[in-house]
Amino acid sequence: MDNGYTPLRDDEVLFADRGRVLMSNPTFKVSEFLDALAETIHEQEDNWSEESEDWFSDGLACEALRFGTGGWQRGKVRIRLEFIPDKEIGRLPERSSAPGRLRTKPVDNLYEDLDEGKY
Repeated sequence: MDNGYTPLRDDEVLFADRGRVLMSNPTFKVSEFLDALAETIHEQEDNWSEESEDWFSDGLACEALRFGTGGWQRGKVRIRLEFIPDKEIGRLPERSSAPGRLRTKPVDNLYEDLDEGKY
């Protein structure tokens, strides 16, 4: 079922200034949130083990009874964050060297600049 959400990578960054949980800073990496979640669960769970870390890494071995599969399936499960954009935005504002002025730049170019370390 495609609901428009896509998994976020561990190195991607979120800004959440409302409804935050676990994070004191509104800007954080996905991996930082997942680490904080794992730590919180660890503090409250008496039976935490190294195997429990699999919920947040390669996946915990389990069986799942899923709709339309005809029975139990063996596999792995893990906790991830997903994101869906509000609407499609073709251009994002870019800071200009002139104070108070904004330029626009295609999103694809912004990602290339980020990969090249320009920001």
